[in-house]
Amino acid sequence: MTSSQEHTSVLSAITPHIFRSLRREPALAITLAYLFVAMAGIFYNYTFYRKFEIPVLTLSQVSDFLVAGIQQPMALLLVFSTLPIVWLIDLYNVYSRRRRVAKREALIQSGTDSTITRLRLFTLRTPPRWFTVAAYAVAIVGYGWTFVQLYADHRADEVERGDAPPVTVWLSGNAEPLASKSNGWTYLGAVSSYVFIYDHDARRAQILPVNSVARIQPAGIDEVPRKSGLIVAPIP
Repeated sequence: MTSSQEHTSVLSAITPHIFRSLRREPALAITLAYLFVAMAGIFYNYTFYRKFEIPVLTLSQVSDFLVAGIQQPMALLLVFSTLPIVWLIDLYNVYSRRRRVAKREALIQSGTDSTITRLRLFTLRTPPRWFTVAAYAVAIVGYGWTFVQLYADHRADEVERGDAPPVTVWLSGNAEPLASKSNGWTYLGAVSSYVFIYDHDARRAQILPVNSVARIQPAGIDEVPRKSGLIVAPIP
């Protein structure tokens, strides 16, 4: 690679090229953002429910995967926080490449020809674009996984400490609510066919088919209007 080619490579940062491509193809930007949000939701569900030994991926349907990220506001926060991080990595990448090019030119102009000099020139070469793109992909996936895992662990710890609001659960055909050792159950979430609840004192989770659940309401509410229908507590 010649010196002029290296200068061109230095100025060819990844992020500006991506933004220009997304401006030309707005549909691609929407698709990528949606896929990123959906993947974040799937990672969150897997990490969160794993704490309660619930095989959520096995119990989920395709429709659950498609809306997993939309149900979690943190997925949107992850997407928006990734953009400035990638931009900062891009700025550092340009700065690092400029320094490598300057060192290469200094070594070439010095006129020294030795094995050590040739080795240094080789190590100071600008990496190919495919390597840079792969490094960016690894950084984005690693950041996203860490972000989601920390958030899911935090929410799971809240449930295990008993900080989440309890709910009362009635099963179909039963006049009395579902018994638990705690003062009510903790509503973990739901997928298309199953509802997940947790007994804090017993340290166990229950997987209930949706068709078997008659009503879920926040604990402490004595009377529910007849016309209110199904009441579901918010995800803790």
